[in-house]
Amino acid sequence: MNIFDLFIYAIVAIVLVTVFLTIAQNFPPIEDASTMIKQNLDVARLDPNLGKLFLVGTLNYKKDDLITSTGLTPQGTLTLIECTNPEICCIRKSEQGEKNECEKAFEWDYDYLKSIESRKVNTFVRCVDVDKINTCKVYIGLMPAQARVMNVENIGENNQGNTEIKTTLTNSGKTILTNAIAQLKLFKEINSHWVQADYEVDSQEIQMLQPGEEKILYWEIKTQNPGNYQATIIFEANNGGFDQNSIEFNKTQNTFCKGTIQGETIYNAQNDNYEELYHCEGCNYAHECANAWSTKNPKITYYPKSRDYAYCIKNSLVESC
Repeated sequence: MNIFDLFIYAIVAIVLVTVFLTIAQNFPPIEDASTMIKQNLDVARLDPNLGKLFLVGTLNYKKDDLITSTGLTPQGTLTLIECTNPEICCIRKSEQGEKNECEKAFEWDYDYLKSIESRKVNTFVRCVDVDKINTCKVYIGLMPAQARVMNVENIGENNQGNTEIKTTLTNSGKTILTNAIAQLKLFKEINSHWVQADYEVDSQEIQMLQPGEEKILYWEIKTQNPGNYQATIIFEANNGGFDQNSIEFNKTQNTFCKGTIQGETIYNAQNDNYEELYHCEGCNYAHECANAWSTKNPKITYYPKSRDYAYCIKNSLVESC
C-alpha cells in the first residue's frame, strides 16, 4: 500500500467519524427511566407547578430495573410511587400474602418499583406541599385523577345585592377523584395590589368525580365596600392534586338597598336621648342602610344600627330630627 492510498483511507476515516458525530448529536442516547423521572420531579417541585400533573413520557422500563423513591429526589422531599393500572401491576407488595408471586409486568410498593419484564409505560409525576414538606408522587400506568378549575364566572348580583359566582370543576384524569374540597378566597385591590380580604365563605365538598365528569358550584359574596375584587376558586383532592382559577369584578354601591318607612322612636337611657328608627330593605350592612337614608334625606344625619334599621337622634319624644 503506497502513501497515496494511506492518504485516501485517512480522508475517508475522517469523513466517517464526522458523519457519526453528526448523527450522534441529532439522536442523543436514550436516558433511562429513573433519570427522566428525576428531571421531571425537579420541575414539578417548583412552586408555580405544585399540584399539577406532568407527563414524563412513555418510558422504556427494562427487565429487572429497580427504582426506589429515595433515589429519585433530594433529601427533604418525600416521594412515593404508585401504579395506577392493575392490568400491568401486581397488588401493592405490602398488601400481598406471603405466598403471592408477581406475575405481571411490575412489582411495586410506595417506596419502590421493580420491572418483572421489559415494558413501555406512561409515567406521570405531581408534587404538593404537605405541612411545608415537599411531597411528590410518581404514577405508573393510567393518568391519575387531576383536580381542575375549568371556569369561573360572575353571573351578576342577586336581589340582596350580593355577587354570585359560578364555577365549573372537573376531573381531567383517567382514574376516580375522591374527597375533594373547593373553597373561595376573596381579594381586594388596594394601591394596585391584591390583598386578601377578611372574608370567609364555607368550603364545599365533593365526594367523588369520575374521569371527565364536571361539577358546577355557586358562591354568594357579600362585599362590604365598593371597589375592585378578585374571587379565586381553589379545588384540591387527596388523590388529585389541586388547581385554581380567578375572576375579577367591580362592586359598586348596593343598588338593592332602599330606605323604606319611618319606624318607632325609642329612648336611649345611656345617652339620655331618643332614637328615631328608619326601616331598610335589601341592605347587607348597617352602613348601607344609613347611607340609603342619607341619600334620601341629605339634611338629616342618619347613623347605622343594623342592616334593617338606621336612626337619627333627637332630644325629646315630640320633636323631629
